Amino acid sequence: MPKIISNSIISSSDNREEAQGLHSYYCLCSEFILVIDMELAQLPRRETDNATIVENATRMYKLHAIPGEVKIVKRNDKFEKQYRLYCPRCSLLIAYETTPHLKGGAYTYVVQGALNEIQGVPHDDWDLELVGQEHHQDDTHGDGDDDTEMRVRMEGNQDAAAKARALLAASASVGA
Repeated sequence: MPKIISNSIISSSDNREEAQGLHSYYCLCSEFILVIDMELAQLPRRETDNATIVENATRMYKLHAIPGEVKIVKRNDKFEKQYRLYCPRCSLLIAYETTPHLKGGAYTYVVQGALNEIQGVPHDDWDLELVGQEHHQDDTHGDGDDDTEMRVRMEGNQDAAAKARALLAASASVGA
């Protein structure tokens, strides 16, 4: 009996519209922070603080951040417990979860403006006001003013951007 040779290629990809490959993201200080299977710009955002929502059950990602403090944030008439994740190099707030273990809950929330795809260049919206933060407070005891969280985040972003600019200037002068 003769042999039959076939060069057919069969693909079982269900979602062909999704961008292929991995996407890397960096902190404002140029530290590598996140690699994920989809662009952050394509993921949904929270209405409360405009953070990017990463669904832990469906997304493949590796987040290089160190756990930090636990904050209770008042959102209108409800409270939210945030387990915060920081950049290991400059301690900028990168993301938060609502459970104590990384990827332990349904979602990981990436803070608006904390990451950039281009290493060493601050993101376009790093110094913009954070949407939804102007009427929320970050206060465990309930005695702070309404924009404490926004002010703290913006100061942290400004400090990190200043460090990033200083690092870029130093590396440019060494290379010249």
